Amino acid sequence: MRRSREEAARTRRAAVAAASRLFRQRGIEAVSIADVMAEVGLTAGGFYRHFESKEALLKEACADGFAHSGLAQQPGNSPAAMLRHYLSKGHRDAPSAGCPLPALASEMPRQPARIRRTYTDGVRVALARIGEVLPGADAPDRLALLSSMVGAVALARAVDDEELSDAVLRETSRFWIRALAKPRPRRRPARRGDRRR
Repeated sequence: MRRSREEAARTRRAAVAAASRLFRQRGIEAVSIADVMAEVGLTAGGFYRHFESKEALLKEACADGFAHSGLAQQPGNSPAAMLRHYLSKGHRDAPSAGCPLPALASEMPRQPARIRRTYTDGVRVALARIGEVLPGADAPDRLALLSSMVGAVALARAVDDEELSDAVLRETSRFWIRALAKPRPRRRPARRGDRRR
């Protein structure tokens, strides 16, 4: 009995990891339950012994992707290293192993609320990781940096011109490395009198 529970847990973990890779590689709608189960050597018929629905699997797969890829696993604590790693050809060319943010962004508006919540939690984790690498950056700067990085990877993957794709990654990285090297003026806290009525 214990062995069968352990085997079931292993199968579930393997299915979640496979789904996470497939969703990032092909997109959510293009991946079927049969595709996921085939990746772990099982038939689609066994799926419902492990998951109540494709949506339940998707929620776990998204969380797994955020935990094991992208900024959560960013090597080093240098802003330049973070940018070069994230905005690299390797990351662009391997969406199945990369950050879920650019891979799944276009599909999230059509997903159920709990899936979007998992994605939103992933955005917050990425912002926190940027805060670790750039402890002096305030919330608006972290948000602008993350948006730029995610957008650059998505755009670099979308265009059919490799030279342009490379330039999107290279120039976004260079821009932020230069911008982050400059001393940043402190933002003055907003006061009531500053707000327009």
